[in-house]
Amino acid sequence: MPTTSLTSIKKLKLDLTNFRTVPQPNESSAIHAMISISPGPFWALIESLIEDGYLPTENILVQKGSDARETLTVKEGNRRLAALKLIHGLIAPDEFGVPESIQKMIQGLPRGWKKENETVPCTIYEPSESKIVEKIRARTHGKDEKAGRDGWKAVARARHNRDENGATEAGLDLLEKYLINGKNVTAQQKQRWTGDYPITVLNEAIKRGAPRFLAKNAPELANLYPKIKYRDSLEKIIYDIGLGNIGFDVVRKTDFVTEYGVPPDATKANTVKGGNSAKSVSQSGGASASGAGSSSGSSKSVLSKKTAAVAIDDPRQVARVLKTFKPMGVNRAKVVTLRDEIVKLKLDKNPLAFCFLLRSMFEISAKLYCDDHKGAVGAPSMTKSGGGDKALADGLRDIVSHLTQGKPKSSPEVKAFHGAITQLAAHEGLLSVTSMNQLVHNPSFVVSASNIAILFGSVFPLLDAMNQ
Repeated sequence: MPTTSLTSIKKLKLDLTNFRTVPQPNESSAIHAMISISPGPFWALIESLIEDGYLPTENILVQKGSDARETLTVKEGNRRLAALKLIHGLIAPDEFGVPESIQKMIQGLPRGWKKENETVPCTIYEPSESKIVEKIRARTHGKDEKAGRDGWKAVARARHNRDENGATEAGLDLLEKYLINGKNVTAQQKQRWTGDYPITVLNEAIKRGAPRFLAKNAPELANLYPKIKYRDSLEKIIYDIGLGNIGFDVVRKTDFVTEYGVPPDATKANTVKGGNSAKSVSQSGGASASGAGSSSGSSKSVLSKKTAAVAIDDPRQVARVLKTFKPMGVNRAKVVTLRDEIVKLKLDKNPLAFCFLLRSMFEISAKLYCDDHKGAVGAPSMTKSGGGDKALADGLRDIVSHLTQGKPKSSPEVKAFHGAITQLAAHEGLLSVTSMNQLVHNPSFVVSASNIAILFGSVFPLLDAMNQ
């Protein structure tokens, strides 16, 4: 039978196998994952705890370990425990990008607050009662019952269904492998998408698209990845689903797989009479070895002058794109100057400087774009209706709406612009125009050249469009 007691938060351990995310190596990583998946609710919880103290409306659910120390692992109440550990300083808050307002609240805690909130009411179950604990936890979160909790998202429900019930979850299997092997995903996206991702859309997409990737069905596609043909196309699809550029309407009503570079007859193109499929796959999608050898001398000359391809995360790709960027229109001199400066930077040596210059280019370009269209019907503006400047992210949203008005949602241009604004307005994105204060004030907020290179391709179409 379980026992109920006030337990010191120092004795309680966070659950490192929480279904909201993939297994974590330590408590610090677990807290990072919680914040990444639901930052707003997490910081709001800390504010509530500081203002009102821990209200014992419901016990924390704890599972006693079978080890010699009888470790106490929290099975329900991990966010509350994580918040309390941060407030008490049991886990250093410096590495989590705690908002300045909350830092001030922690520093100004009333005398006696920590002593009054160093223990929490717990219902503690024996090791042999694990099935009961799991049933309670699933009933609490798996069905999105609110009760003041942060309900499990679709990824967490899928993970619980797979790991506890033994069900097939092909979309989740593919997503988790993609977050390890994907070539077009950043570290921040990996952390967030482990627990917050449109997994139901991915399930539908791979169910419909599996044969196009030479798989019998979705589970086989997940099993074969990453060693599949058209891997880059599949990774772009997974990426765009994560950004919200592909939803059920696209998956169900369009030939979205073809739009990502997979031929409509991919399955036919990779089968050969008599059956040597491995050989046919290696030679499909281009000229055969003998065909290439019979090319004329002039063709070889043309091919030899082509620019060598580079990976999507290679900083050289960013430099190439920027060198082709030619701002047009009135008063673009400053944009040109910024472009010249940013091209001279070595992205792998100066990633922070690159981010500052790029943000400046977006802000100036947004204002100039609005000036270009002033007075026109539906024209965007960088000024609020009551006066004062709009936040840059809000202004860019208006510009995207202006650029895409009257165009079908499925068009590549509309997808490109919406992909750009998704990145630029993300609260914790590397190239987000809303997170410059992170670069300045947060000592743990770092950027890498490869991650910038991955994201740059998503945001550049909007910068280019504002200067044409």
